[in-house]
Amino acid sequence: MINYAVNTKYIDIINEFRSLIDFINYKDVLIEKMFQIIDMHFNSIAAGIFFNSPDNLEINTLEFFTRNISLDIKDLEQKFFSSMGKFKQIIKHKTNLHILERNNENIILNNELILPFMFEEKLIGGICIFSNTDILKDEIEVFNFIINEFLSIFKLKYIYAEQVFKSSIDGLTGLYNRNQFDISLNQEFNRSQRYKTPFSLAMIDIDHFKNINDSLGHQFGDFVLKEISKIIQHAFRKTDIVYRYGGEEIVILMPETDSEHAILPLERLREKIANYNFKNKNVTVSIGVAGFDNNNSASEILKKADNMLYKAKNSGRNKVVG
Repeated sequence: MINYAVNTKYIDIINEFRSLIDFINYKDVLIEKMFQIIDMHFNSIAAGIFFNSPDNLEINTLEFFTRNISLDIKDLEQKFFSSMGKFKQIIKHKTNLHILERNNENIILNNELILPFMFEEKLIGGICIFSNTDILKDEIEVFNFIINEFLSIFKLKYIYAEQVFKSSIDGLTGLYNRNQFDISLNQEFNRSQRYKTPFSLAMIDIDHFKNINDSLGHQFGDFVLKEISKIIQHAFRKTDIVYRYGGEEIVILMPETDSEHAILPLERLREKIANYNFKNKNVTVSIGVAGFDNNNSASEILKKADNMLYKAKNSGRNKVVG
């Protein structure tokens, strides 16, 4: 005999999650609706929703909803990211706190549920639920069904984010591409204007790259570009972002660093590349650097870095000029 009540409940749950698909590209709305589903099916005093980004430089955000402002949110946040860290090191993360009620009575959270979501051996996100009573409102079968529906939404969201991320990456070097650089430069410029913080921009050009391609072939030229890209990525901080600007030109965006303090690490980079063995071929780079200037626009700072690069190349190459 068919249990129509149970089947109806499953159909209702399917419809709840199906309605989320329309909001995959609208993160704020998606998270709000996902929390509504958590609220409907679980006894939660506090709950969090976390989408992990395929981009390791992205600041990953735990959207945390609470009905009690006396809770130690930092402790709950630490528990969550500690659990996620077992599956992937999350370099940058933060928590957005959403207060649903102003209740501050003392509550002991006796139960917690922290669930990572995996897809193709990659951490794609997770949810957490904290309660002072039994977390589950329904039987375990319904719980498993709901979690599987959540996993499907997390997969769709991750696949979409991965496609967006791949569109910002240069296929040859694995660096961010020109389009992403244009976006990042304007963002960093606006941030520096607002908070009065410095940043530096370094333009790097491989010396005599045309001769390398002409004499040793484009395949060797591609090898040089990829090796130099790796050297730069390993030589700089996680906060310094590297882009392939075009051809053999590479750009480094260095937040919280004025042009004077950018020179030393760029000199070390220049020396490292000059001393590197590119299959018994010596390769050097010329570097121009410019710092944030409130009197100039973002495009003018870029032009200044390009002018400094031009000076480096016209004064003998294998130099840093700023």
